[in-house]
Amino acid sequence: MNAHIIEVFIEKNCKACSEVLEVIESFVRQYRVSLQVYDRKEHAKVFRERSVVVCPATFVDKRLAFYGAFSSAELSSYLQSDT
Repeated sequence: MNAHIIEVFIEKNCKACSEVLEVIESFVRQYRVSLQVYDRKEHAKVFRERSVVVCPATFVDKRLAFYGAFSSAELSSYLQSDT
């Protein structure tokens, strides 16, 4: 699997956001994946620049990959198809 940059746009106290972070953090430990997390309150400018309205939003290599929750199998499939 090639090195990827995953960016996750979240809100605090969001159950789906927490689930997405758990899925992604397991990939960070297993594969060559870099993770950047943006919180709506702390990173409002980045949210506006990327036109993110719904959380969680997950970008892979600067492209929107998922809105909402997803499984580790879905992430793995996405990362493998993007190589």
